[in-house]
Amino acid sequence: GSVKVVPVDEFAQRLLSTPQSRLPKPIQRISAALKRKFGKDALDPAVKSILDTAAAQLYYNCANNFDYEKLCEAFGLPDYMSSWYKLTLMHSWMVLLRLHPCLDAHAYLRLQRTMLATMWFDVDARLKIVGEELKQTLTSQSDLKNMHGLHLQTFLEYDEGFLSNDRMLAAALWRCLYMSRTCDPIHVLKAVGYIRSTVSGYLPGLVSYFRVVFLRKARTNW
Repeated sequence: GSVKVVPVDEFAQRLLSTPQSRLPKPIQRISAALKRKFGKDALDPAVKSILDTAAAQLYYNCANNFDYEKLCEAFGLPDYMSSWYKLTLMHSWMVLLRLHPCLDAHAYLRLQRTMLATMWFDVDARLKIVGEELKQTLTSQSDLKNMHGLHLQTFLEYDEGFLSNDRMLAAALWRCLYMSRTCDPIHVLKAVGYIRSTVSGYLPGLVSYFRVVFLRKARTNW
């Protein structure tokens, strides 16, 4: 029989409406891990392979294809590894935002997880290279924990700000891109305009291209 397509928002609402388990947290984590490992997979193996390849390509486009120097100048950011990381988070978030309404929940979650897994692999590799040049270790648990925390904060705050208004989006950028430090409001305004114009202008074409390529490959593999 045909498989019902579940939008991401509907899937999220189901999770939120599920009664909270009374089991201890460690047991819940073990149960969830077992379900992921042995439970029925909603995605065909060929589709998973296509999604994983697409996710890796999308991430490296986000990480490598924006004009780093131009954006640092426009947004008033220093030429640091942390600036590259925050700009990469911004571009990854924008791509996921655009893909969110056009994919089934299971496909979207697979794509999101693979994009983020690719990001952490890439970040770790870049930190090792920089660490070797500086002759110091930059991949300590505390460094990675802080970067992971910023990733979660960035995605949550950008979501809320983007769906609210420019004032809320500017506040999210100030906290996540500028780390709540003193900055020129003109730079923040440019960052707001960049996000709005990129999401509404360039990214719809990218999403359409992704859907065409995905469907073509899916038909071929099926």
